[in-house]
Amino acid sequence: MPVEIQQELQAFLISAFWGMLLVVYYDFFRILRILKKHAVWMVAVEDLLYGLACGCVILAFTYRYMQGQVRIYILLGMACGAGLYNWGISPYLCGAIRILCRKVKIALKKISKRSTIKDKNPDAKEGKNE
Repeated sequence: MPVEIQQELQAFLISAFWGMLLVVYYDFFRILRILKKHAVWMVAVEDLLYGLACGCVILAFTYRYMQGQVRIYILLGMACGAGLYNWGISPYLCGAIRILCRKVKIALKKISKRSTIKDKNPDAKEGKNE
């Protein structure tokens, strides 16, 4: 296999890896949304940050590996990597985190119920019954 083809294949695989990492970064925002509901404007800010980060990664990648030349196979590699992760691993990861968060919430509610001391006679605590 010619060296040029090997370099392009390597760049494609590296771009697929970076595409996966970009979806991992988006999963961070998904997980934040699982933990707490966000307002519409906050979701817009998060998506804007994500879009800026993606643009910076793509520019840095093309500058580093392709001397600034945007090649279609680089963009396809990122899209393939992002798609594989998004439809393969991401639903299971987010689902597992959702289940874990529910269990932690239930455990915290049980702990808080047990730790609250309910005094049947509030006057006795202040010494008013004497």
